[in-house]
Amino acid sequence: MNNHSDTDVHLSGFESRVFGSFDFRSFPMGPSLRQYLGIKSEYRGDLVAKVNDEAAVRFAQALIEYAADHPVTDGAALVNLLEELVTMDMPGAALALHEAHPDIFPVNDFRAQFHLGNAAMLAGSLVIAEHAFTEAQKLVPAETAPYVNMAQILIHDQRFDEAQHWIEAGLAVDANHCGLWEILAWVFQQQEIPDHPKSLEKMARERNSWAGLSLVADLVAPEEPERKLMFLEGIYNEGDPSEEFLVEYTAVLGQCGLYDRIAPVIWRAKAALASKPFSWKLQLHLVQSQIATEQLEEARESVNTLLNAKGVPASVIDTVVPALLAEIEESASLSLNHSKPVTMVGAKNELN
Repeated sequence: MNNHSDTDVHLSGFESRVFGSFDFRSFPMGPSLRQYLGIKSEYRGDLVAKVNDEAAVRFAQALIEYAADHPVTDGAALVNLLEELVTMDMPGAALALHEAHPDIFPVNDFRAQFHLGNAAMLAGSLVIAEHAFTEAQKLVPAETAPYVNMAQILIHDQRFDEAQHWIEAGLAVDANHCGLWEILAWVFQQQEIPDHPKSLEKMARERNSWAGLSLVADLVAPEEPERKLMFLEGIYNEGDPSEEFLVEYTAVLGQCGLYDRIAPVIWRAKAALASKPFSWKLQLHLVQSQIATEQLEEARESVNTLLNAKGVPASVIDTVVPALLAEIEESASLSLNHSKPVTMVGAKNELN
């Protein structure tokens, strides 16, 4: 982040006016921007493989100049434009567009305040960001993202007590938000709290938080997965059905070499979910456990299920799945009679 200041928004590289016309049709953008700019069938931005920095600066400058003569007239449309510009890594342009339309900005809309906060945070205008995230949290207290972003802003300003307040408020909304627990651990370290893992464990137990207890185990004994399993076992026996917990739990079972216990956990979860979409991460753990226990035919079937699951990242399909298939074939050809070590993926160490 940049230094915290309440000065004018700085648009990096925008000081020099772009002369001549800019062909918006050849720049990649989302549907809201295309509609605003009047681009229809002649759009060619989807053919552009990569945008260089100079083209991005020229686009942002041209967009700001276009907005001066073609003001946005609808608050919802303005919010959509802000969101797309932030996604395009143009937070300065998003802030400039917001500043040009103060009368239609929907101040009582969560998305409006949240995307404004994101734009301001990325652009280094932290006073604007702090105000926007505070308003967003008031509008939808059950959404955790404003708590995370506010904590980061306050940490940047070394306002650690305020950051802790926001973190704890966020954990009251979601006691198993891994990101908030990690930020809290970092705050405790910066405050030099003696034996801060014990303080974290106390807070995690008060909230019955598996995510907090899992983090404590990582801090205290990162090379001893058995300690983490001890924490998570009790919570599993109490019947925590959440997908994120089960991903972490089955990962720890794998790290402890207890591969034969993974499949029953996953089958039980599948039965409980019934017709609901099933986590690709749990499906991946099922494949890994079946390979480790030499259930190779079942593993092949599970790989096919994994390939048809929703939301599987391209990196998993392109690299992990071929590696799994190769391991299955190798195990089959060698007729291995012992379990092989498998690296399991936990909730806080996801494949992307």
